[in-house]
Amino acid sequence: MGAIMEKKISDNGLALGKKSKRRVRVSQQRQVNIPKDFYQALGLDDEAVMEFTGKEIIIRPATFEEVDFSEDILQELIAQGYSGTELLDEFKKAKASVSTALQALKEETMAQPVIRGSLDDYLDSLEDEEEDE
Repeated sequence: MGAIMEKKISDNGLALGKKSKRRVRVSQQRQVNIPKDFYQALGLDDEAVMEFTGKEIIIRPATFEEVDFSEDILQELIAQGYSGTELLDEFKKAKASVSTALQALKEETMAQPVIRGSLDDYLDSLEDEEEDE
């Protein structure tokens, strides 16, 4: 007797582990509508990550990685000679300041000019500005 293969179907009707393809319209504003079943299957929310591979675009759910600098902070504090209770106190202060520092870095980065063209051309223009000074 032959075994009957049972397809696993997701809640939105897509076969799990199997590719699915759709043709979608790209608007004049370069916008693309993601089919509802694809959107639901990926568990997308209000953000996604797009990756250009050189010949295709891949869309993935945006995940927020918890960045933990604890080990780096501890190494630095130990190198500065802290130990015991003093190390713990300094670690708590440094750890608390990480989110503020990351927010400041984000704001500084967002204030930078948008790079148009290739990164090499942009870097060359920066070198030209330095030479002019």
